[in-house]
Amino acid sequence: MKYSLRPEPIEFVQTAPKRRAWSADLAASPKQVFAALTDDPDTWKHWFPNFKGGGWLSEAPEGGHGVGARREVRLVKPVVFHETVMAYEEPTRWAYRIDGLTVPMCHALIEEWLIEPRGTGSRVTWTFAADPMPMIAFTLRFMPWAMSSTFRRAMKNLDRRLAPISA
Repeated sequence: MKYSLRPEPIEFVQTAPKRRAWSADLAASPKQVFAALTDDPDTWKHWFPNFKGGGWLSEAPEGGHGVGARREVRLVKPVVFHETVMAYEEPTRWAYRIDGLTVPMCHALIEEWLIEPRGTGSRVTWTFAADPMPMIAFTLRFMPWAMSSTFRRAMKNLDRRLAPISA
């Protein structure tokens, strides 16, 4: 990776200089949503906008890719992330730290996904906790709608993808 990020602990989700969180309700159960988030990173390309592919960089221990597992994520060129799982609490919480990336975006970054039961479905909250470089700081401050729009589209796509499973 061209740029290494500062390895913050999971508490950074609460203490980061810049934090944004978005929530959406899905028809699928928390277990189904958690599995969609954590199983095969390559499947994200079917529902998360600008996601081009991904894969695990570490073998899965029994019970899945838990804390300490590493993955690679490819967005629109030239953006590639290397991540380490920081929290794996099935089916309610999953978080990962960005260790390195191909473009200068942040000094430190952790993303957290919380999944709560909501009726027969789920409420999904995505938190973006960062110590951003100027370009991303500008985006977070003046264009939060861009990330919000991406999240909303991702959740609508995921809801449609999981609909046959939850029906």
